[in-house]
Amino acid sequence: MHRIEHLNRQDVVIDELVIHSLEMGIYLAQVSYDERVGFLVDTDNRPLRFLSVEQAKQSLSDATIKKCWLQHQSAYDEMIGGSEKVDNSLRIPV
Repeated sequence: MHRIEHLNRQDVVIDELVIHSLEMGIYLAQVSYDERVGFLVDTDNRPLRFLSVEQAKQSLSDATIKKCWLQHQSAYDEMIGGSEKVDNSLRIPV
């Protein structure tokens, strides 16, 4: 888990930011920093929800981000009679 107030500073270099696209236009941000991977959380340690990719990126605008990705996992593999579930994640650079 990571908090924005700890990461959104000019002296912070984030190795990787992965913005997970969920259903109904909700995005969660996962950060790799200081050899730890975790989601951005609020003061109650609940994952922060963003309404756009841009909003997630802007939340860390003061930090340096080496790599940024948008990741989406398709639900189409859940169809009846389909093949066994495979990883059908789509990851694109942002």
